[in-house]
Amino acid sequence: MGAWMAARRPLPPADLASSLRVVHAGGPPGASLTSAGLSRLEEARARPGRLRESAFRLLEADALLTYACEAALEADDPDAALRRILVAIGS
Repeated sequence: MGAWMAARRPLPPADLASSLRVVHAGGPPGASLTSAGLSRLEEARARPGRLRESAFRLLEADALLTYACEAALEADDPDAALRRILVAIGS
């Protein structure tokens, strides 16, 4: 996963890069990124309102899920990889 993220251009912002380092490195990048994105979304939803921390978690979720879709497009079967992301989001 580290090599995959290092290849992204432009590089992620420093605040997001620190979050990306804690994403579990096991399995394909798309699965790890999807899981992390959904986790950040739940963290944001757990603290509704106009809280800076919740807003940052929501932005993290968006970025992680965007990277998950990007990784899916590089998979051997992009359609199946994108479907897995959609199923994970919908459950």
